[in-house]
Amino acid sequence: MAESDLSDIPTDAIRAALHETIEKKLKSKNYKTVVSSASKAGESNFVGIVHRVSFNKNDEEKQEKLILKVAPQNETRRDQFNSRALFLQEINMYDKILPFLKEFEQSKGVVIEEDGFVEYPKCYRTIDEAPSESLFLEDLSVRDFAIIDRYTQEVTADHVYLFMKALGKLHAISFALKDQQPEKFKELASSLKEMFLRANEEFIGEFFDNQAESIFKVLDNAEDAHLLAKMKKVFENGAFKTALECLDLDGTDPGSVISHGDSWQNNLMFRYDENGKPIEICLLDLQVSRYSSPIIDIVYFIFCCTTKELRDAHYDDFLKAYHESLSAHIRRLGSDPEKLFPFAVMLEHFRKYAKFGLVLSTVLLPMITTDRGNGLDLDELAVKFEKNKENNFENKEDLDAFNSFISDNSRIKFNKRLRDVVIDMVRLGYV
Repeated sequence: MAESDLSDIPTDAIRAALHETIEKKLKSKNYKTVVSSASKAGESNFVGIVHRVSFNKNDEEKQEKLILKVAPQNETRRDQFNSRALFLQEINMYDKILPFLKEFEQSKGVVIEEDGFVEYPKCYRTIDEAPSESLFLEDLSVRDFAIIDRYTQEVTADHVYLFMKALGKLHAISFALKDQQPEKFKELASSLKEMFLRANEEFIGEFFDNQAESIFKVLDNAEDAHLLAKMKKVFENGAFKTALECLDLDGTDPGSVISHGDSWQNNLMFRYDENGKPIEICLLDLQVSRYSSPIIDIVYFIFCCTTKELRDAHYDDFLKAYHESLSAHIRRLGSDPEKLFPFAVMLEHFRKYAKFGLVLSTVLLPMITTDRGNGLDLDELAVKFEKNKENNFENKEDLDAFNSFISDNSRIKFNKRLRDVVIDMVRLGYV
């Protein structure tokens, strides 16, 4: 019989599914199981609870592993952070959308292992019943993948080039599928709902508008008066409305794709060679995958996760690398990239929609620049937000709780990174 302590696994349904999954992998009912945390609360995963499950047959030492991603059980947090809908969105991506994209590649003669889009973890099974929503995923650490440690490492050009190549392939499948099977593509794309910027929820708008106030504070000196004037013009109708306009399909179609949606550095893992150079990438956390302009994924990552120094040295080359990967894969799939998304059209998308990266930087940079150990207690934060929501958002201090983990030590870094984003947005003509 199985020997295990599954007390950290919240429901009987998940425990039963875990036993079934392990027994199928080991072809045995006699095994040992160890469950440990795979992420620190408020630091590595903000929507679910992530466990690492190690298991082996009783008479063998060799261990196998998987990642178990589970929806939170706290009712306030589930409601405030839209947990069930987010998990169902990711389950849809793993159960339906990604398998069909792979089938389409294969139908066009693409050798998946050589040229296909494979830069995501395997999914062994999912559960969509509340409150047991969960995904059983490949543990990429077994293949020596690791997340960039944002406390000790910076994103490098090599990281970005890998990301651009993988993203180009992912987006290319959408362009080719839309070109060749428009009704099927419409079915897949329409199944994705906007999970991050929910236009019908007043609280979300208040939150984003409040976060954008940090830009005005960073630019509050005579030297930056011209930048401040531009930012006030950009956000004259609010940061939330500005971001929503970047996702408006009336403007971005027909150049819209099924996109990752949450492409910051904590949702990417890399494998390195013996010299420490990243040589392989995997994209994680597909809960906010959306149908949008392809450049939304790019500006999200570049302006939130890279330094100005890196952008100054490589920005144009990053865009070329993305478009080359996109174009090459569209051709593999039998369509014409010059017809579907030429370089000039891509640049026009940047001019119109890159300010999405500016808005998101106000949300991501507080987390990226904070000191180790200053993570968020999301259950506590959800209670504060819910209370504030009931009081019609009268207490700005509760909204500012999201920024409260920026320490005095990290404030200087945060201010510089955010100001640099503003400078580059102006320099590149995006605002």
